[in-house]
Amino acid sequence: MGSWFPAVVLVACGLAFVRFRESRRLVGIIKASATTGILCYLLGCLQVVMTIPAHACPDQLELHPPVHLVRYDSGILPPRVTCYWDSGAQKDFVSGWINPLVLTCAVVLTAALVTALYLFCRRHRKGPTR
Repeated sequence: MGSWFPAVVLVACGLAFVRFRESRRLVGIIKASATTGILCYLLGCLQVVMTIPAHACPDQLELHPPVHLVRYDSGILPPRVTCYWDSGAQKDFVSGWINPLVLTCAVVLTAALVTALYLFCRRHRKGPTR
């Protein structure tokens, strides 16, 4: 899952919601950023759930001196799974593109919702149009 291919596929799925007509473009951006962000977040959570510490972070007793697992961190906000060994080595199991893409989608979604709210308030402040 270290590949960027799933990121491109998820962004393409989200962009399917963007409309190129002027009147519906903002709604499409809201749908695309929400869809892409949710799919990426769920994929990251799936990677957290599917990582089994005993299999993913084994002690390396065959090395001289033997290397033992010191700590195993995991969480779902943001999705992360990291193993730390006493040799100073560490390994991340959640793809590196997931958290930046989720954050980008959240920022785009927030900006689009604020813009939509501003346009809604501006349109209704002027009163009904004839």
